[in-house]
Amino acid sequence: WDAYAKKSEESNGVIAMIDLLIKDLDKELTEAETEEKEGQSDYESMMKVSAEKRTTDTAALTEKSSIKADIEAELEEHKEHMASTGKELMATMKYISSLH
Repeated sequence: WDAYAKKSEESNGVIAMIDLLIKDLDKELTEAETEEKEGQSDYESMMKVSAEKRTTDTAALTEKSSIKADIEAELEEHKEHMASTGKELMATMKYISSLH
């Protein structure tokens, strides 16, 4: 019966080793699933923040473009005013010189 006892002990060791491998695999699978869920959550959060930032940046760009257009229009008005004032000054100077 000793021979059968040794075989039984050997098979118990192999079975215990297989059980240990199964537990390790289950643990690794659980860890991988948890990491995947956390990664997905982080990705979704990042995408939400990016969308909000894009919206904010678009609004800021629109506002800045509007301000730029207003300033450019104002600049044109000032240039036109300066040109007309220059012509007026030249006419005044011509008149003054004709008086002398």
